Amino acid sequence: MTGDKQRRYRFATAAQWNACLFSQADADFLAGGNGMRPVPPFATTPTVFAANDAFAPAVTCAGEIVFVDHQHSLVRLAPGSDQLMAEAAPAGLAKANRVITTPNAFWVASESGASLRAYEIETLTRVVEVEMTPHRVIDIAGDGRDAVYALVEDPDGVRALHISRTGRVTGTTTFEGIADAKAFVYLRQTERFVVLVDGGQQRLYWFAKTGGRPLIGRAVGALHPCFTVEHLGTDSRNRVLAAGEDSTADGGRTFVLILDGDGLSIDELAIDPADAPITGLVATRETVLVTGRRGLLRFAASEVVPDGVSALQSVVLTPVLSSPDRVDARRWLRVDATAQLTAGAAIEITYAAPKDEDPDTLARLKAIAADTSRSMSARIDAMRSEPGVWSQATVFHGTSDPGAAPAIYSAKLFDVHAKNVWVSVKLIASSGAGLPVLQQLDVLYPGLTLMQRLPAIYQREESKPGSFLRSLVGVVEATTQDIDARVGSLGSKINPSTAPVEWLNFVARWLGVPWDDGLSETQKRAIVKHAPDLLKARGTRAGVEQLLACLLPETPRRFRVTDATADFGFAILGGPGAAGAALPAIIGGATKWSTMLNETSLLGCMRLPCDGQTDAALPFAGTVQVEVAASATERVAWQPWLRALIEQMIPLTARLQFRWVGLDALRSDRLDGSLVLDSVADPTVGTDTMTNVVRLPERGTRLSASGSSLSTRLL
Repeated sequence: MTGDKQRRYRFATAAQWNACLFSQADADFLAGGNGMRPVPPFATTPTVFAANDAFAPAVTCAGEIVFVDHQHSLVRLAPGSDQLMAEAAPAGLAKANRVITTPNAFWVASESGASLRAYEIETLTRVVEVEMTPHRVIDIAGDGRDAVYALVEDPDGVRALHISRTGRVTGTTTFEGIADAKAFVYLRQTERFVVLVDGGQQRLYWFAKTGGRPLIGRAVGALHPCFTVEHLGTDSRNRVLAAGEDSTADGGRTFVLILDGDGLSIDELAIDPADAPITGLVATRETVLVTGRRGLLRFAASEVVPDGVSALQSVVLTPVLSSPDRVDARRWLRVDATAQLTAGAAIEITYAAPKDEDPDTLARLKAIAADTSRSMSARIDAMRSEPGVWSQATVFHGTSDPGAAPAIYSAKLFDVHAKNVWVSVKLIASSGAGLPVLQQLDVLYPGLTLMQRLPAIYQREESKPGSFLRSLVGVVEATTQDIDARVGSLGSKINPSTAPVEWLNFVARWLGVPWDDGLSETQKRAIVKHAPDLLKARGTRAGVEQLLACLLPETPRRFRVTDATADFGFAILGGPGAAGAALPAIIGGATKWSTMLNETSLLGCMRLPCDGQTDAALPFAGTVQVEVAASATERVAWQPWLRALIEQMIPLTARLQFRWVGLDALRSDRLDGSLVLDSVADPTVGTDTMTNVVRLPERGTRLSASGSSLSTRLL
């Protein structure tokens, strides 16, 4: 035996995943502690809600979709409904290019850009108007709460003004190094602004909430060649939507680009020419909403990658992991990735292990990982581009069973002797595949390994690069991990608090406690938990009461155990200097038929007993009476097993006298914690009726239209 324990770095909870870097991963899925997966794609075929020349779509906090049509009406689409409802809209709202919703209002900018207006959501009454002169409003965006941002331009440059729900300017964010801003959005999760600049060559810039210099810059032409962005939108969390058209030389196609929070393209939605040009767009976590010539288009999120969509990818990169020095020079063992993969999906595991004698590379990788001025995606790309430190990828493909349970995919680390490693896992899903999910990531470092069980002559193979023996042992270790996990979980199988219900039946029979498979789960766990007390007290009153307390844990007790011999004893006649027995007591003695044929026998006075005639004390000696208070329904349910369980706890020489009694039969009139002051019970005559407790009404009060008018008491 060895005192060594298997050690590991584990990433499974939301807090643990937050220590990693991610690229193109579903942030909401991560925040929920469900693991990592690619951002869900959207279906390529939308649902169309017909309305001529729709524009300015928005989604309220209640999930209601609204937009404006060519008749200057505000059109509403309630959650879960397919019926459009139109109503007349105020002129300021009907002519808006963008509508921003807060919990209580619709916010719009005036056509001239000189003011902002807020309209109450239900009544469309104008409740706020903010004069913006000398600023000119270019665009507006929600702050994710109850206020808005206004993108303005003035002689001092481009900036965002924070407008409270009452119309006061409560903050200013200055964007340096840009001009000719056309539109912007605010990403609530990452607290960043994305600004579209239309000066010659269109570019998108990402700014921190505090403003300053851009964090990220993307040329629109680099995202998609010959593409011009006309509208910018967001799901208000972390995704950016850019709608526009290709140049006429490229066919003039209309589509929507969907970018992640770092500006990487994650999806593309083609728009039918009949709907062009796009007049507005917005998104939620589950849908993308686009307005155009035919009305509103709703693209729903999909759990399966649609046909014709390029493969989805997402990457996670762990923080630097360190393994302690050991006498046997072992550093690492393997990487275990618990993932759910379907056909068409794959997982790719690789690692970086800079040599200990190369501190410059180690320091450079650490500096890149810690550089918060760069996006996570940029840091991952920079680190994965470092030459000479990354291993060859280990790739696994999914199964054809869509309902397959998560499996463990392992990659070797036992031939890594560097102290520090980074582990990277990439999830890939091609067209037609379900979204892969990485539920848990474990990086195992020295502890238990089968190599240390081999003779010393074979352990030397561990230090040889490319050793076949070490690789073979590594395969055995990885493929037997399910067995190891099952063996390691055996303790929880026999613990009464954690054991599955089916295991409780086995454990109870191993222990030999009173048992029946018909017991409830709560009763089973109570019996197994108190098994030591039950076994120790078997054959005693304490054992019987302990069993009944496990089966009926209510307070006050619903059972009573009486042993007449022990509780009362036999009466003892007093005499000089003797007090005698206390009452109640059992009076015993010989009857006239208790005789023996000897010299004391008298003819005509004594006779031998007949059948059924015994000593007066014999019916009480060795008898244990158990009374259980239960309703009629409970009696039917407990009848098959309750008496049998009690019989297993009484002494072999004793006899059980079992009685069912009513729920109130065992109540006490003592002024203690068990006394309950109840009103007179309802006048119901049935199997649960108790004499002296239930009474029928007095004269003149009838039980029903056909009941008796007599006053009757149950005495």
